[in-house]
Amino acid sequence: MAAMRITTTLDPHSWPHATAAQKVLHALAKAGGEGRFVGGCVRDAILGRAIRDIDIATNLAPEDVVKALAAAGLKSVPTGIKHGTITAVADHVGFEVTTLRHDVETDGRHAVVAFTDDWQQDAARRDLTMNALFCDGGGQLYDYFNGFEDLTTGRVRFVGDPAQRMDEDYLRILRFFRFHADYAAGDFDAAAIAAAASRRQELKRLSGERLRQETMKLLLARRGVEIWGEMLGREFVASYLPSATSQNRLIKVAGLEARLDVAPASIRRLAALAVTGRAADIAETLKLSNADRDRLALANGVRPDFNVSDAHLVRRQIYDLGNAAALDLLLLDWGATQPESDWMRAFDIIQNWPSPKFPLAGRDLLALGHSAGPDLGQKLAEIEAWWIAGDFAADRAACLEKARSLLTP
Repeated sequence: MAAMRITTTLDPHSWPHATAAQKVLHALAKAGGEGRFVGGCVRDAILGRAIRDIDIATNLAPEDVVKALAAAGLKSVPTGIKHGTITAVADHVGFEVTTLRHDVETDGRHAVVAFTDDWQQDAARRDLTMNALFCDGGGQLYDYFNGFEDLTTGRVRFVGDPAQRMDEDYLRILRFFRFHADYAAGDFDAAAIAAAASRRQELKRLSGERLRQETMKLLLARRGVEIWGEMLGREFVASYLPSATSQNRLIKVAGLEARLDVAPASIRRLAALAVTGRAADIAETLKLSNADRDRLALANGVRPDFNVSDAHLVRRQIYDLGNAAALDLLLLDWGATQPESDWMRAFDIIQNWPSPKFPLAGRDLLALGHSAGPDLGQKLAEIEAWWIAGDFAADRAACLEKARSLLTP
């Protein structure tokens, strides 16, 4: 099958880091190979969306890529050389350059690949037709599986047989939903959703790291909230993350993020979904980092609602929690019992009042003549409590004066 020539062309020279990317393509070409853009940069350029990461496919073997980059004076980093990926660094910008591949063996979780110089073979092993599009440095598109039409009409369709694609890698079940949430304009592809439904229990076989990556991206996708609801109704969530079922709270939090112009946060949305007290289950399944695990546990634990009844209490909670955690709790608890104006006041404070640092430390009391020992910490805590009660208004000089007054016999 020859690549379908698309009359539409792109303008890679207008993309972010275009000059650096072209240097990589020129290095590959000078070595007798070819590089083509692939993946998200091509999809988003076709749709007129902002370009983020720029990935490159090439018909050169990995070792030849390294030589080609070196000959052009470009740095290479063997980030995934076993699977054919070299990171090329041009003008301090990294680009993943991956040799064309075809699958030799798959088991639903891992693939053994062999390198090839055949662009069609590489396109045939990709999951979705929209991900099998290539674009050369001049903007010419190469399409082997009608991916351009699928992308521009909002149809998320697998290359070839959906069941076979999913059996090669069960993570493609989640990827299907994520890409549907980001790119689809209509209903699920019937063959794909049927194949996914019969394999949903296989999600349990995947590593937590891979599940985390797709889940977090899905929660931030354009229609991620809606598609998560579909996954709940079709029992996909129950197959691998049964503690993430509070859809109504997710809808509320996502709506507040949009209304208040707050950047969506995947861990906040995950906290909205989490059944109260089940954060540890989710953290373990998704192998969350310690920081994300703690953030999820704080938001999901049994606790009082965020108190918005007066400005001082809001500032006190910001001081205890930090602005980011305070914002999480505010959005999760919004609308419980207080008037809307109180929630808005609390939101404005969180946005505009950075959590302060207590101006004194133990060494300051020692310098004033206080002796070391357990009483030192108690005295420091007493001064801090006075500072907090005064709504954090006292500066360092005032805090030192308070310390002197407490230390004077």
